Amino acid sequence: MPVFDQGYQHWSGTLTGHAWRWLAITRHGVRVALTNRWLRIALFVSWLPAIALATALCLWGLLEQQSALIQSLTPLLGFLDRQMLLDPRAYRQEAWTLAYGYFMLTELRLAMLLILIVGPNLISQDLRYNALPLYLSRPLRRIDYFLGKWGVIVAFLAAVTVVPAIVAYVLGILFSLDVGILRETFPLLLASVGYGLIIAASAGTLILALSSLSRSSRYVAMFWLAIWLGSGVIASVLQGIEHEQRRHASERFDRRNPSTFVEQELTAARTDWRPLVSYAANLARIGEELLGTPAAWDKVANLRAGSERDMARLRNVGVQYPWTWSAGVLLALFGLSAWILNRSIKSLDRLK
Repeated sequence: MPVFDQGYQHWSGTLTGHAWRWLAITRHGVRVALTNRWLRIALFVSWLPAIALATALCLWGLLEQQSALIQSLTPLLGFLDRQMLLDPRAYRQEAWTLAYGYFMLTELRLAMLLILIVGPNLISQDLRYNALPLYLSRPLRRIDYFLGKWGVIVAFLAAVTVVPAIVAYVLGILFSLDVGILRETFPLLLASVGYGLIIAASAGTLILALSSLSRSSRYVAMFWLAIWLGSGVIASVLQGIEHEQRRHASERFDRRNPSTFVEQELTAARTDWRPLVSYAANLARIGEELLGTPAAWDKVANLRAGSERDMARLRNVGVQYPWTWSAGVLLALFGLSAWILNRSIKSLDRLK
């Protein structure tokens, strides 16, 4: 009696599509990453700024309504200009913009930490255990493998940037009780979501490229730290040297005319290329442009009078060079990362 009969049996079921093959890799990667205790702690910490953002938007909504609940908290709002407290609805867009700006800047730093925990093992571990032939022996293309690994990064970064931004926005709308707020703030929500996706696309592709260069995840982590922290330190040193030279040059400046000094600082910042050395600073510059935080700071600073206005503008002098410079740097890094991934995975696809 034969164990089985040889023959062909027609499949009459429903075939699944090929477009979502990468999703299985993403699901497995997320499930494995969540077993890391440090990652769970980092995710919890990353949601604390989201709670602060939601609280700020809700309090501003109560302030617009002149709610009795906000009266007891008025002494804590002394850092706001009196005109903003008297007519908060007129400065709603600026308040929301600055709140989202602080939130996204904080989450950018925490996102770099999340990538340090999640990213190094994504491809280097497959190289270490020679798992690429197992992946590519299945009906998977190189693009499916790449998208699956990239989806792991996107999932975690979206969980700490995009999702909290949407949740805080909904809470802010509910506490505002004004239909007009949608028209004023909806572009800000789109900018926040778009910025979160830009961080995921740029940083995710870069860490995957680094992960494909070594079988040791420790080396990959050191590469990432060099790009994240090392480039930031170098940029800070270069900026410090340049600021010191400007300070010596400004010792002859007439202190009785601070407006001219502020204008000189702003003019120098618009042509200062040194922050381009920092990877995180380039991402932050794109975020400022998308969210519109410089314009919001200018409007808030103009509420002050005389020297107070000049000092407020001077405190908020940050990266002022054209955002297209940072976009060019990030696009170049994205192209280099894609080229590295294409060469690395292509050679493995041939099972050399």
